[in-house]
Amino acid sequence: MRLFTKYKLLILAFIIGMSIIFSCTKEKTPVPVTPEPTLWENVNGHYKVYDTTGAYLYDMDIVNIHVNEYTDSLRFENFDGEFTFTTIQSYPNLYPTSVRIGGGDTLYDSNNKRWKLYGPSYLDNNNFNNDTLKLRFNKTNINYYILDITPYYACDCKQIAVKQH
Repeated sequence: MRLFTKYKLLILAFIIGMSIIFSCTKEKTPVPVTPEPTLWENVNGHYKVYDTTGAYLYDMDIVNIHVNEYTDSLRFENFDGEFTFTTIQSYPNLYPTSVRIGGGDTLYDSNNKRWKLYGPSYLDNNNFNNDTLKLRFNKTNINYYILDITPYYACDCKQIAVKQH
């Protein structure tokens, strides 16, 4: 009977020892998870802009302005070599890589002439993908060219902006 009790005690000591060994491990500290940048944060940067044949046109900067969890703004500086304006970008977006552009009516260029600048009537345009922003916008001075004493101009413009690192 004593032998049976010794085995019980030995097994009990073994179980207690193993539980102490495995329960006394150092706790793992949680690794902070950095959130993925939003599309608007990714768009932020300096760009070289080309026409669709690859000819260089101008440099442009895009600055992300965080408003809240549903809305950001993008400030386009030297857009089309002439304009600086800010547009609101909102979440959720039906086209997750689409960037809204256009300052609406009336924008002043670097020569203080008035223009109307807006994105195309369909939203699946101005897509940002792999540091490239495919731009398509309408630019016209139809409302102002007589008063501004400038030639009439209208363009369904297509350009490619490549982010510089």
